[in-house]
Amino acid sequence: MQTDKPVLGTRWTVVLGGFLLALMGGLSYSWGVFVEPLQTHFGWSKTTSMLPLSVFMVVFAAVMIPAGRLQERIGTRRLIGIGAFMFFLANMLSAMLHWFPYRGWLVFSYGVIGGLACGLTYSCVAPPIRRWFPDFPGLAVSLGVMGFGLASFVFAPLKAHVIIPSFGLDGTFVLIALLTFSITLIASRLVVFPTDQWYMHIYGAMHLPDKTGMVRSNLPPGQMLKKPLFWMIWSSFLLSIYGSLLIIGILPSYGREIILLSGGHAAIPVSLFALSNGLSRPLAGFISDKIGILSVLSFVFGLQAIVFLLFPFYVLSFGSVLIASVLLGLGIGTSLSLYPVLTSECFGVEHLGVNYGIVFSAYGFGALAIQGGTYLRDISGSYTASLLLAGVLSLLSTAMVLWTKRKFNLN
Repeated sequence: MQTDKPVLGTRWTVVLGGFLLALMGGLSYSWGVFVEPLQTHFGWSKTTSMLPLSVFMVVFAAVMIPAGRLQERIGTRRLIGIGAFMFFLANMLSAMLHWFPYRGWLVFSYGVIGGLACGLTYSCVAPPIRRWFPDFPGLAVSLGVMGFGLASFVFAPLKAHVIIPSFGLDGTFVLIALLTFSITLIASRLVVFPTDQWYMHIYGAMHLPDKTGMVRSNLPPGQMLKKPLFWMIWSSFLLSIYGSLLIIGILPSYGREIILLSGGHAAIPVSLFALSNGLSRPLAGFISDKIGILSVLSFVFGLQAIVFLLFPFYVLSFGSVLIASVLLGLGIGTSLSLYPVLTSECFGVEHLGVNYGIVFSAYGFGALAIQGGTYLRDISGSYTASLLLAGVLSLLSTAMVLWTKRKFNLN
């Protein structure tokens, strides 16, 4: 495993590097602004236009598992470098869409290769940060992964209102290729594991005693998969993430079709969702270090369930959709910031790259929500069924988290 000193001589440099990696992953993830141009230029349906993102997310989640193992063998710097090249290749091939105007081309270039790039780089965010920060892991890891949530808030409006109108789809993909490649390479110089083995042992493999308890054990993936605790964690992640990913796919269209918002106004709820997604992560991490991870998750998932169950009946105005967007942004932000820390506290940091990759596979299965939600909308003309299903699943996730907290005596 690669070990080194942070470039700027402080462990916060590693958090900065993780933030940049997550930011570039989120830049590629903010796909919604491409949907309408693809429908206009190629006559694709909404379901077809969202397919590259769905594939991207599935590949992203699947690659996290082998990427976790690979970072232990070749180090984060080399792995992130490979990811930078894959980002460049994915977007440059996507820029050739007018020469190859087929959904399969975009699914392969942006979905498969882009998802591979995102999985390789994002797998290097949480494990190094977690080892550097045993004293307040929730805050540190959540600051690193915050970039993924903020990317849509920062880049989606730029893509929609500046870059795509000025440079077209092809030029936009070229700019994304150059940006992701350069920033990811910079991050590769910042993200490192602790240098000294004694430091890694005392401050990595063992969690300092505090209100959140101690790391219970360092389990390899095979042993972790045999634990009922793992399956409770994985299942609760899957059930909660369905609604979060569903709303990402349908929120812009819901604003235009149901609330009759203009294109500019319909983008505001999306931006607020992304802002809430990003800014809620360090807040959730900070609070979890004080009262425990499962306590925070159960509250947020319960709130998410209520919002989804009320959504089709009460979110019928501009003000209500803004409030709902902020509250639902808390759900995905909290999930993606706390589940890597929860994985480390239950199963240790020695194999965190692989172990969290396995837990994160729930995110890939949840990605089917985007396709499912848009498909139900296409065939039924209504979002109600998808939203109510998201509410029920969030409610089940809340119950599962509360049961896990009690059954395994966790906070």
